[in-house]
Amino acid sequence: MIPRLEGEEIESNFDYYLGLVRGGVAGFIVFGGETESLRQGIERLQSEAELPLIISSDLEQGLGQQVKGGTLFLPAAAVSRAERASPGLAKEVFECVAREAAYAGINTVFAPVLDVNTNPENPIISTRAFSDNPEEVSALGESMIRVFSKNGIVSCGKHFPGHGDTSVDSHLALPRVEKSLEELEACELRPFRAACAAGVHMMMLGHLDVPALDPGRIPATVSREVVRFLREDVGFSGMVITDAMNMGGLASLSAAEGSLRALEAGVDLLLHPQDPEELARQLEATGRDFDAGRIRSFRKTLTTRPASGPPPPLCEGLSGKATRDAIEVVGALPSLRDPYVMVLSDGEEDGSEFIAALGRKYPRIGHRTVTDNDDLDIPSGADLIIAVFSPVRAFKGGIPSWLSKALRTLGEKARVAVSFGSPHLLGDVSKDTPSICAWWGDREAQIAVADIIP
Repeated sequence: MIPRLEGEEIESNFDYYLGLVRGGVAGFIVFGGETESLRQGIERLQSEAELPLIISSDLEQGLGQQVKGGTLFLPAAAVSRAERASPGLAKEVFECVAREAAYAGINTVFAPVLDVNTNPENPIISTRAFSDNPEEVSALGESMIRVFSKNGIVSCGKHFPGHGDTSVDSHLALPRVEKSLEELEACELRPFRAACAAGVHMMMLGHLDVPALDPGRIPATVSREVVRFLREDVGFSGMVITDAMNMGGLASLSAAEGSLRALEAGVDLLLHPQDPEELARQLEATGRDFDAGRIRSFRKTLTTRPASGPPPPLCEGLSGKATRDAIEVVGALPSLRDPYVMVLSDGEEDGSEFIAALGRKYPRIGHRTVTDNDDLDIPSGADLIIAVFSPVRAFKGGIPSWLSKALRTLGEKARVAVSFGSPHLLGDVSKDTPSICAWWGDREAQIAVADIIP
C-alpha cells in the first residue's frame, strides 16, 4: 500500500506515519508540506524502514505543485508548446523537477502523463497531457523518463491504457473508452509502448472501462485482462500501481473488494487507500497471501536519503521563461483605446496580476470578475477583453454551465479573448476574434499576456 502522507503534519503526526512503516506499508504519497521539514521527516522514516520506502508524489508540474519552497512549472501542454519554440527547454524543466524532488526526499514521481488528449471536452486530462499527437506525447514522455532515471527518480507513466479520449472525470465516475484495439494501438497505446522502451519504472492503471481490452465493463484497475495485456503485449516488467483507490471510478466496489480484486488481477501496489490500517485488517481476514517478492526487489533499488542541497539554482527563472515561450497567439491583436476586462473565473483566480499589468499601459482600464450567473453588461464603447480562468481540477467535472453561457454571450462582443487554461475554453468565441492561449493562470503568465497586448 501507498497511503497518503500530509506533509504539513509530518512532524506533529510522525508517530502515526512511523506506525504505518512498521506495519509494512510500501511507502507514501506526499501532499503538501514545506521542503525542509518534509525532507527531514522523510529521512527519519526511511531510517526506520526495513527496506527503502517508495516516497511518491504527483509532481506533474514540479515540486511546487505539492510542496512549499519548490518550483511550480507550467502544465504539460504548455511545456510541449514551449519546447517547439525553444528546443531543449523541456529537458531543462524535467531536470529541475527531478533534482528538486530528490532534494525533498521524493524518489518516485507520478509522471509523465502519457495520455493523448484527443477529446476537447476532457474534464480531467486536458492541459495535463503533452499533446493531442501521440508522437509528441511519446517523445516528451521518453525525455522525462530518461532525465528522471539519470537523477535517481522513479518515473510512473499514467493512466494506462489511456485517459485522453474521455468526457468523464474518473474521480467522479467510471469513464468508458469506446475504441477498437486497432484504434487504441494507433493512438492511446503508442506513448506507453515508447515509455517501456525508454525504461519507465512504474505504470499507473486508470479507472477506465475499456471493452477492447476487457469486455466485462469493469475498471482497468481491477482487470486481469488489462494487466495481462500490459505485461504480455506491451512488454512492461516494472511495478504496476492503481490510481487512487478513493476515486469515484471505483465507487461500485468497497475498499476491500476493489483492493482484493486489483491484487488478484496482478497489480503490485495500491495507491491512496482511504484507511490503510482498516484495509490491511480486511485483506488479512481474507486469508489470501500475495507474493511481495517483486516489490521487495524493486524497493531495494530506491534512493533512501534526500539529495544534498541546496536545491539547484538552474530552476530560477526557468518556469517564467517556459511560460513566455509557450504563449500562443491566433489572429492579429488590435490596438485598443478603452479596454474593459471581463474576468470569467471558476476558481480562486481573479486576474488581478493581468489587470494590474495591463493597467500600466491603459490607466483608464475597466474590469470586473464574474464567478457565476452575474450580469454580463459592459460599458458602451469599451474594447472588451475576455480573460478566462478555468484550471483542470480533480472532482470538478469540467467547465460549469454558467461559464459556457457567459462565453457564448460575450464571444461576439470581444476584441480579444484570452484563455489562462486550455485553448478549448475559447470554443464558443467567434473565430474572427483574436485570441491568446497562456495555458495556465500563474502570475508570470498573466504578466506575459499583458505585455503582448498592444
